[in-house]
Amino acid sequence: MSIRAIIGTVAVLAGFVVLEHSVDASTGQAGSCKATQAYSLLQPGDRLVVRAQPTPEAAVLGMLSADAASAGSPPAVVTMNASQSGWARIALATAPGYTAVDAGAPQSYGWIPADQLAVDSRVDGAITTYNRASLIGVATGTIENQDMKFRVLGCRGDLLQVINASQGNTWIDKWCARPEGCRG
Repeated sequence: MSIRAIIGTVAVLAGFVVLEHSVDASTGQAGSCKATQAYSLLQPGDRLVVRAQPTPEAAVLGMLSADAASAGSPPAVVTMNASQSGWARIALATAPGYTAVDAGAPQSYGWIPADQLAVDSRVDGAITTYNRASLIGVATGTIENQDMKFRVLGCRGDLLQVINASQGNTWIDKWCARPEGCRG
């Protein structure tokens, strides 16, 4: 085998390794986005397992629950600071309705399915949509004066990956963490 063939094979394999370890919203490493808020889609009486890692097999840290007595109250707002494989990493100290399994071993962060969080488009000014959250991402349009709810899929940097029936799967640069909107 010639030296060129060996070098070419090594270069191709190195490229696969880089691709395999590249990050996007679904595979991003913890801490991959600016801390942002989103609201929970839990209904009164619902409970959601909070896990130690972004996998359904990970240890259970506790539960997020919606208070059954507050049927008319707004959904709980949580702070998300990372996403990975369809999971959102949330701050537990500020998560309303969070109860730890082991109160003697408090955790700072836990993981929940990202699509259990939502944001709203009712903000002042235009929201820019992007096809991806990277240096090669391209602005695909704007949303202005439209009342839309988005389910959260992930986050990266200052952008949030969301989905709804009207916009599909897109990245946005601005959102509201309250279902009633944030217009002034």
